[in-house]
Amino acid sequence: MSVPSVTIVVINHDYERYVGEAIRSAITQEPGGYRLTDVVVVDDGSTDGSEYVYATFPAARVVRQPHLGFPTALTRAVTEASGEWVALCDADDAFEPHKLRTLAPVLARQEISFIQHAERVVDFSGRLFVKDTHPGGATSTLVMRTAHARDLLPVTNELFFHVLADLGRGAVLNDPLTRYRVHAGSMTDRITPGVFAEYMAHVCDDVAARLDALTSSPPAWAQVAELDRLRNTYRDRAATYRADAIKQIERGVLR
Repeated sequence: MSVPSVTIVVINHDYERYVGEAIRSAITQEPGGYRLTDVVVVDDGSTDGSEYVYATFPAARVVRQPHLGFPTALTRAVTEASGEWVALCDADDAFEPHKLRTLAPVLARQEISFIQHAERVVDFSGRLFVKDTHPGGATSTLVMRTAHARDLLPVTNELFFHVLADLGRGAVLNDPLTRYRVHAGSMTDRITPGVFAEYMAHVCDDVAARLDALTSSPPAWAQVAELDRLRNTYRDRAATYRADAIKQIERGVLR
């Protein structure tokens, strides 16, 4: 059996303060049971000092694009991967050094296309923000089989890749293998009532539309009936998020 290969892709826009830690955590992964083919940085039009940080990591390949937003950068991250698996990392997060070594036995399982693992939540300075670990689910806690992730492109956010788990091709690990950073400059507004719920409603709509498109030419890992069922599930989720957004706005608080 061949050793599974992995590409790590760091996605950055104006996170000069944090991106060096993210890249370092990628290129210094402990060996064991996998092959790290490359470390890629997708720079989404940064205008801060990120370029100077990249220059200190010649082992990382930097792919630059104009500032097109997270959906385009996330899509580009998957298309740039050369490994059988792609591990994503937001530039304000970082991997634990044993992440890929821990995941290696799961990467070797042919029936698995999607891995989600737990995370430690830290503050802007890297100190533990909450005592307990979080189950993950966001970008930096996901590793996908590259070919199958590409079937879902273009994507709006990482929820698209959860489709692989929804269809029975996922594995969940309780090991906290990412340091997820909470800080004032985080991308998504989770404070203003209704904003995040409405955002997630739009994402679910987009996932449903992608699943609908896939039914005309289903990938090898899914059947038409499964795609139809899951499309309807995401449409229902969109409606639930939209109703929740309305309630939050009416109350003026997050539920």
